[in-house]
This record gives sequence, structure tokens and C-alpha cells, in this order.
Amino acid sequence: MKIPSEIPQEKDTAERNSWGNSNSQGDQDSASQKDELNKSIELGRKKRQQLVLENPEFQIKQEIEDEKQNIKVETLIRRDVASAINIKDLLKLKISSKDIKNPIHSLFRWILLIFYKANPELYNWPEFKDQILDKNHGQDLVNRLGYQSVVHITQLEGEKTKFLLNLKQKILEENSQPEAAKNALIKIFDIVEIVYKTHEHAKGINHLVDELIKQEDNINNYKEEIKKVNHQIQEAKSSLKSLESKSQNDENLSQNDEIVQE
Repeated sequence: MKIPSEIPQEKDTAERNSWGNSNSQGDQDSASQKDELNKSIELGRKKRQQLVLENPEFQIKQEIEDEKQNIKVETLIRRDVASAINIKDLLKLKISSKDIKNPIHSLFRWILLIFYKANPELYNWPEFKDQILDKNHGQDLVNRLGYQSVVHITQLEGEKTKFLLNLKQKILEENSQPEAAKNALIKIFDIVEIVYKTHEHAKGINHLVDELIKQEDNINNYKEEIKKVNHQIQEAKSSLKSLESKSQNDENLSQNDEIVQE
């Protein structure tokens, strides 16, 4: 008996439908797995971000950067103030080396200590006037006031700076004439204040660095946790990549099978 040619074709069609249904179920499973892996990666990233933010190292280093930025700002302000000082105006002050009660000598001793690293006990007004204020119109002093680093002044120098600020009002009152000289003194005291602020910021940095050392064990624990989360994220990424590669291969096989069957 002759078998009709239509029957095998129907069988082939049924097989293709069966294959298609199988592929459809596989695609659904694959999509579900991909969703789970993507969720796992996203949750891992969020957990890692949270660990980084909670890590004392991150917080302390942020505070250190803030202090460094404050120092940069104070330094720029100091340069602007220094460039506006006319040192020659200080020569108009009526100062006598014999008048040891005039508190302005404390300011000049401080300048020797901070900007010339000289022993303030060796200060005397005539030499300070000739060698620092009068020489080259005081340009060397202006440069030092504006550009010399004051980040590493000692604790004692910081205390002397604070003490000098307490004398500011008295110095300005007793040396208020002429007006130009007083204005120059006001600008110099602006720099004294900036130096003290810079000193405080530098102290803050040193304290934070000490805190980093104290928190070393705690920081290492956070680093280990972050390392574990990174490993989990990487594993999920690898699984997702393998799954996508398998899906692509299955799709290519399905397309090749359809071509053969056609």
C-alpha cells in the first residue's frame, strides 16, 4: 500500500511543535534564572556600597580630604591678603625699641618665629626694621606671609599664635596712627588668624590619621566583607554570562534545525 506523502510532513510538524514547546519552556527557565542573577548582582552592589559607606576608613578619609581642602582655601586667602599689604606703611608707626611695653613687639617676634624660624628672644626693633621691613620695601616679608607653608608649625608655635590673637585689640588700639599703618596691621592680623586656622586643620588631620591606625582591625573586617561581596558579584556575573552564552547556542541550534527541516 502506498503511504501518502502528507503523513511524514505532519509528523515532522508535530516534532517541530514538540521541540518548540520544549524550547519555550527552556527559554522561560533561562529568563527566570537571568532575573535571579541580575537581582543578585544588584543586591550585591547595594550591599557593597553600604559596606563602603559604613567603613570607618571611608568616613575618616573623607574628613581628612575636607581638612586638606580647608587648608587650600585658607592658603589662597592668605596669598590675597598678603599681596594687599604695603609693608612701607608699617615704617610710619611711632615705635621705639625702648618702649618694651608696646605689645606690637610681640607681633614682630611672632613673625620672626613663624616665617623666619629665628629665635624671637633675639628680636630687636632697629634690626627688624632695617633687615625685614625696610629692605627691598619689605617684599621678602610679603612673600613669606603669602606663600611660606605654615602647615607644620609646632604645638608651641600654635599656642603662641593663639596668644597673639588675644593681643590683637590691644595692639591695634595702641598703634592706631597713622591710619595706613593700622590698616597694614589689620591685614597682618588677618594672616595671623589664617595661620592659626591652618594649624587647627593640620592638627585635625593628624588626629584623623591616628584614628585610622586605631580603627585598623575594624577597617580590615569591612575590607574582608567587601571582598566577599565582590566575589559573590563576580560569581553571579560569570553564571549570567554562561547562561547567556548557552541561550545563544540553543537559539543557533534551533535556527539551524529549522533550516534543515525546511
